[in-house]
Amino acid sequence: MSGARSQTSGILVHRSRAYDLFFGWLIRRSDAGVLARAGVAPGDRVLDVGTGPGYLALAAAGLVGPDGVAVGIDASPEMIDRARELAAREGSSVEYRLASAEALPFADGSLDVVVTRLVLHHLPADVKRRALAEIMRVLAPGGRVLVADFASPAVQGAHHVAAHVLGNRPETVDPLGRLLWDAGFRGITSGRLLHGMLAGARGKKP
Repeated sequence: MSGARSQTSGILVHRSRAYDLFFGWLIRRSDAGVLARAGVAPGDRVLDVGTGPGYLALAAAGLVGPDGVAVGIDASPEMIDRARELAAREGSSVEYRLASAEALPFADGSLDVVVTRLVLHHLPADVKRRALAEIMRVLAPGGRVLVADFASPAVQGAHHVAAHVLGNRPETVDPLGRLLWDAGFRGITSGRLLHGMLAGARGKKP
């Protein structure tokens, strides 16, 4: 086990294997679409915020290749342990760190792409703003961010029911494009992912 815990005001999911059972099949199917929408390319330095079991960062590592870097962070030590276990099984170079979305352990302007999927609904409004400010800080000028979350009220409702079973109370997510705009990102585009089940918004750091 990772032992230490990262300080966060957001909701943490500690039952990593149960989370996999509920959502793993869905999450992995959206990896390619999320990374393509984010424009991840060989040599990029990519961060997955709220990586959970680590699938998206793991897929990013395959795209960036040996000249790039792929890192996943999560505030739940159980999720980081699960992610490291899966990455070791696949022999991946991806790195996982225990950290919260509102306190990213990276230098200013050190990353090319930040992605975050199914995370914002776990964060209270003030923490969302701090997390997006942190993403802005760690991105290089011209760097891209892609945020993705459930698209429809029906899918959100099903997720909230499952989350309550796991002991969590997710929040409603504001329109993703507006969140990015308010955080200072520009060139914002929005669209659906995974047959319309997920909504994604991409922006650039000026």
